Amino acid sequence: MLRKPVSTAVAVPRIKPVAGSSPRPRFSVMVPTYEPNEMLCQTLESVLRQAPSRAVMQIAVVDDGSTPGLVTDLVRSVDRTGRIDVIEYDRRLGLSGNWNRAIDLARGELVHLLHQDDYVRHGFYARIDRGFTRAPDVGMAFCRSRIIDAGGRLVKTNSRQQWLPGVLANWLPTIAERQRIQTPAAVVPRDTYEAVGGYRDDLCHAIDWEMWVRIAAQYRVWYEPRTLAIYRRHTANETARLFSTGAVWPDMARAIQINAASLPESIRDRSVAASVRWHAASALRTARRQLAAGATRAAADTLRTIPDLLDLIDGGPSDCAAVRRLAVLQTRLVESQLAVRSAA
Repeated sequence: MLRKPVSTAVAVPRIKPVAGSSPRPRFSVMVPTYEPNEMLCQTLESVLRQAPSRAVMQIAVVDDGSTPGLVTDLVRSVDRTGRIDVIEYDRRLGLSGNWNRAIDLARGELVHLLHQDDYVRHGFYARIDRGFTRAPDVGMAFCRSRIIDAGGRLVKTNSRQQWLPGVLANWLPTIAERQRIQTPAAVVPRDTYEAVGGYRDDLCHAIDWEMWVRIAAQYRVWYEPRTLAIYRRHTANETARLFSTGAVWPDMARAIQINAASLPESIRDRSVAASVRWHAASALRTARRQLAAGATRAAADTLRTIPDLLDLIDGGPSDCAAVRRLAVLQTRLVESQLAVRSAA
């Protein structure tokens, strides 16, 4: 049983329907940006290589207050014809705010939020569209993805959810346990966002995971097993910044509690317990890597959050395996801190 229910009273942003009755494109590819670099060019090129006409696909870069002229210059370096719309704002809304702003600006039936440093492979839109055509009632579709580093080297390929394209069985408890979808791999009908709302602004790292759980609680989900989306992990992206500041694990704990409110009672306790244990184990692995790299302050921040994660469920602190591993790493942390002081 969830020991510490969290208030979910924070209003989920509303996504209003598209105004007017003019014909709408099938896709809206919306690229939220903030102080991008040349990686944005690869992002946009990957879309342009498979983009149909404006009538079928809207492509727009939605900038959240970057240095004036930066985004326009980057976009026009790969798109001299003006095929891509550039929409710049002076006032920053932050990550979730700009994502929701991009969805509000989307006119297409299907919305693809594509990060400024990620990209898609040839066939992405055709394969995803095929899923929505075969199962028009699904609330989202996603494909398998690869994670690469700043130099384009493969880090890992996400686990395959099933071998053939189709609607996923028993998906809600699967996605409720942990994040399994990289954002560039996901396409969501605009009317799904209109029904469930936009991205929450009280989460910083788990904002997309919470959305996938919210959608899965109300809709079937389509899966494409081909690896057609690329997520780039590098030291300058938002995920790396959040890990370095210790903000990730408290955010995951809050997301677990918020997700619990979306789950039916029949699976809630089991799903929450599985999620807590997976994330506690992941935090332990992170702390071990941080200690090995000599990042003692980051390791201390990570280790400090693990008891809070375990404490979310009844019997959490008595999870002996996790508690034993935590004690070992806490001892290593103290030894590392003493060694640093001695060397000073």
